[in-house]
Amino acid sequence: MNFLPRAEAAAVAATTVLVFAACLLLSGCGRDQNSAASPPTDPPTNASGPPVIELSGDQLNSIKIGTVGTYSFSVEKAGIGNIDFQDDLYSDSSLSHQIFPPEAGTLSQMLVELGDQVQKGQALYSIQTDSTNIVVRSPISGQVTAVNASPGTSVEPGKDPAPCAVAEVSTKWLLASVPESDSPFFQPGQPVKVSVEAYPGLSFDGKVIKIYPDVDINTHRTTVRCEIPDKANVLRAGMLADFSIRVQKPVESVAIPANGVVREGDGTMTAWVTTDRSHFVQRDIKIGLQNDGMDQVLNGLRPGELAVTDGAIFIDNMLQAPPDDD
Repeated sequence: MNFLPRAEAAAVAATTVLVFAACLLLSGCGRDQNSAASPPTDPPTNASGPPVIELSGDQLNSIKIGTVGTYSFSVEKAGIGNIDFQDDLYSDSSLSHQIFPPEAGTLSQMLVELGDQVQKGQALYSIQTDSTNIVVRSPISGQVTAVNASPGTSVEPGKDPAPCAVAEVSTKWLLASVPESDSPFFQPGQPVKVSVEAYPGLSFDGKVIKIYPDVDINTHRTTVRCEIPDKANVLRAGMLADFSIRVQKPVESVAIPANGVVREGDGTMTAWVTTDRSHFVQRDIKIGLQNDGMDQVLNGLRPGELAVTDGAIFIDNMLQAPPDDD
């Protein structure tokens, strides 16, 4: 057996230890480098989703947040009509009375003027017959709506025009002109709400009485007659009137206040929803009926969600604002 000299054997042993130590060191460093090369994953962002806005405490004071609920929406048809005392189209005398004399004679005196308020039994005019002087009285309380004769005029029962007419003016009529395509929606008894420019903020409630069968060949519109109580007698014949007629039962639907809805530049409607009352996500919605400051939401919101109910435009403006240069 051959042995290495003592000095040479010691050198070989030392070299072996160094090589082994280097291998261990290199192996350990490799593990540390692999661990450092795997940083924590960044939190997910909303870059590909709808816009999100975070509001500070002061900014939150500019909006109101509420729970999305439902609202009972009226289904109405609206338009413009005219106030009248009587139905000139069909000579319906249920409210207006032509006051004829009981006998033929000569009108001797007209005791009222056009527009006078009269009471039932009040003298309107007198006539002279062959045998006597007859005073003709009003059969109703109302307003004199026509004076068609003067002293010396010959008058007869039933011969038009009557010396005068009196209308029951505590009830007015609204003659509403509606498109022929809408005529199937209207039925007698439907509620109607009426307003006129002379009395802003005041509305008059009534009901549909009659839908006329003919259609104007030029305008393709038909007439709906409504009865409007007017005990104060403030409505005048010929006044233009805005009307809305409820043509269906109310519809219960998801709703949001109109101040919580924003019409975007492309015409879409949006709202802002939140789960934590500080971060707000923009949501596209579809709007239907609108009643009393409430918007019907056909899709895009669910009952129970938190949404901005006032000040939605404030958040929308923040989204549109240019970035701060600072």
